[in-house]
Amino acid sequence: MCPTTTQHCDGLRGIVLGISAYILTIDAINGKRRSHAAEELADLKLKSEFVEGVMAGDCALDKLYSQTKNLLLSKRSLTTGEIATYAGHRKIWQRIIDDGCAYALVLEDDFHIADKGRFQVAIADCLSASQKWDIVKFFDLKPKRIVHRKKIGATDLVAFRYPASGAVAYLISRDAACRLLSRRRIFRQVDVDLSWPWEFGLVVWSIYPSLVEEISSRLGGSHLEDMRLSKRAKRSLIRGVWGNFVQAWKLLRAFIYRLSAYSKPRPLPSLAVDSELSTLREVK
Repeated sequence: MCPTTTQHCDGLRGIVLGISAYILTIDAINGKRRSHAAEELADLKLKSEFVEGVMAGDCALDKLYSQTKNLLLSKRSLTTGEIATYAGHRKIWQRIIDDGCAYALVLEDDFHIADKGRFQVAIADCLSASQKWDIVKFFDLKPKRIVHRKKIGATDLVAFRYPASGAVAYLISRDAACRLLSRRRIFRQVDVDLSWPWEFGLVVWSIYPSLVEEISSRLGGSHLEDMRLSKRAKRSLIRGVWGNFVQAWKLLRAFIYRLSAYSKPRPLPSLAVDSELSTLREVK
């Protein structure tokens, strides 16, 4: 149940209904993952659509991935599945721009919302203070030490030493989508790139505790994880040592980034849900 009054909940639902959800999938039309994702969102009544991902064998991925930059700036090489997943997220970011969305919710098809009431509240709260963030994550894998905390309405947001891995569910602004797409050649996993936000001038927060879980194990398993394990087993000693230098550089850059990123106000784009926000404030 939504942890607010009935009137307040109605206002929150109005705000959430103004957001589009884009679900990344390569599943068949009647596949288990699609059915699961549709069921997860049914109660929320969001405007949602599936976006067909990119298959790992797509020849276009060769032009997207830079092996040279990967060697210099990443701890390990990427699997074809990871490159394809990144391409899928880029496809959604472009769709957000093309559809004229000020903000959107991005989901991978193996998400599970642990508390739908709090999930709706969190979306509405974040939109009410959208000048403070570029991306808000609802799922984090192996989160780091918390260095900043912020409360918006009933929602607790945190910033870690640097953003944690995981791109299963996140709110993103149109401006952030444009900035991420400005990188023409990729060389890290999509969620790892989000953990280097200073390269894009982004402010990334996380809902705490996470309101979304990744449940690929219940939906037939993760093909990406199998490929990752195979790739790690083949990593050379030299690459491992160089990865330590990359990580040290990341920690330094993250420290510099934290000094200003979470205190600097963000410009407020116009929202398609301004009227709903005004109504909600009146209810409060």
